[in-house]
Amino acid sequence: MLLKKLLVALFLLGICTKAHSQIKLQLKMSHADNNVINGISVTYVLPQGYRDSKDKTILLFDKLTPLQRTRDTVCDLNAKDSSGPIKFHQVKSKTINGNDYSCLQADRSITGPLQISYRVPLANPIPAQSGPVRDLQAAGDGISGSFGSFLLLPYTDKNMEIQLDWELPETADAVCSYGPGKSVKFQTTFGDLLEAQFLAGKLSSFVSTNHPGGFSMYGLGKGSNREFGDAANWSAKTYQVIRDSLEGSPEKPFYYFFRSYDGPPLSSGRATSGSFVLYLPTGTSLNDEDIKSLSAHEMIHVFVADLYDPEGLADWYVEGIADYLSVKLLYDAGLISEKRYLELRNGELAEYYTNRLRNVPNQKIPQIMWSGRNAWTTPYTRGALYFADLEGKLRQHRVKKVSVLSLIREMNGIKASGRQTTVQTWADLIKKRAGDWAVADFKLMMSGRLLIPVNNAYGENFKRKPVAAQFFDLGFDKPKAIKAGEVIAGLDPKSPAGLAGLKNGDTISSAINLIPAYESYTSAITITVKRKGIDFPITFQPRIGHVTGYKWVSVTR
Repeated sequence: MLLKKLLVALFLLGICTKAHSQIKLQLKMSHADNNVINGISVTYVLPQGYRDSKDKTILLFDKLTPLQRTRDTVCDLNAKDSSGPIKFHQVKSKTINGNDYSCLQADRSITGPLQISYRVPLANPIPAQSGPVRDLQAAGDGISGSFGSFLLLPYTDKNMEIQLDWELPETADAVCSYGPGKSVKFQTTFGDLLEAQFLAGKLSSFVSTNHPGGFSMYGLGKGSNREFGDAANWSAKTYQVIRDSLEGSPEKPFYYFFRSYDGPPLSSGRATSGSFVLYLPTGTSLNDEDIKSLSAHEMIHVFVADLYDPEGLADWYVEGIADYLSVKLLYDAGLISEKRYLELRNGELAEYYTNRLRNVPNQKIPQIMWSGRNAWTTPYTRGALYFADLEGKLRQHRVKKVSVLSLIREMNGIKASGRQTTVQTWADLIKKRAGDWAVADFKLMMSGRLLIPVNNAYGENFKRKPVAAQFFDLGFDKPKAIKAGEVIAGLDPKSPAGLAGLKNGDTISSAINLIPAYESYTSAITITVKRKGIDFPITFQPRIGHVTGYKWVSVTR
């Protein structure tokens, strides 16, 4: 009987092993006739055990919503199995776990292993639509993006074993969220694979010997060795503070990626499991204070478990806690000064109070998130102010041994135990640890109620001060972002922009990063436009109306 059970177990193990058969993924940068990188070539063999269904195979291609793909689509697709070539045709798109996919279906059933090869060109340097930066771009003499930017693959809910091999020049190398090197072997899931990030080309690299767990930093097309070294050393210290505060594993590798590029003047970042990447406009230093803050924000993402919410309603938690803790933890550890701490806090406060959308209910956030201007900042600042207010009230209510940090650690623990974390998980936790008042405040925040954090929200050494303010308003409808080549339309002639001399039909000569204006109650902006062949710089205050805002100041001043 025992022998029989053993044989059955070995048989099932064989089936399981077959179902998790290795996918050999081969990648190569493609070049135009002038030897300029223009995309990525992909080849892989899909073992028969990958597919459970006998239905005709469907290949999924991530739409990268809301970025909107343009030229970065599948080209030169070739497929064959043991019976010969296979044609694929477009079918209805699918949404799986909140992600949108274009679908290509095989014209017949697959027999044996499926061999696939194709090419994906680079995305446009300036995306048609704002959104998380996941697209395929060149930087320096290399290429980067998420795996979802180029991977065309059938869906599976099983674990996958990937053998990734890059064909690169001897002077080039590669790194991805699963490890460094031209050849990497790893296990993952379909969703995690598409979210993973990579860099390939002539890389700058730093591997810390002073911080357990192997903090590493890799980049494409950026700066001097000294600049890179200084940034890497500061980032390694920041990583250790954040990792230890959020009880991350010191044994798990951690990767900080960056790429510089000629594009819009807005730095941005994106995190996934075990890594994050920053996208830096040319001329931006890795040691700029704003870049340090952005890198800390992305590090927090790596160590804070997401809430499950396929409708996209959890940014108040995911982005809010990253904004809140990235500043608090660095200040508490002495990695930023009190002056910088107040600058960052007061910047997010100005962003919130000058935003016309500040009272939009959380249920409507997905509808407005990428509608332009500072719409996308709504859940970030709302969440950050909510957590600051909760921190202050936990002190006021004398809730022992409970802080925002301890609550986040507990949420992480729930997720690590295998249970799903949702908005209800958070509501249940704050009721258990703090009381009904915390749940009532949470519901009001989710409804869009105006947030005014309590006086000690940012620490006992700081106090709240009201500020006369105005709503942020550029004074025209289009463009939503200030990009070179865009044309002004829908101008209000009585707005500050109109009174300063801006006109409908003016063409914007150079892009502007609007975030410094969002983060200020008073800063002016200058837009250079071309009119009748002549460039005009036009300076104005992008604000209208009257509203009360708040900032925090030191009690010692």
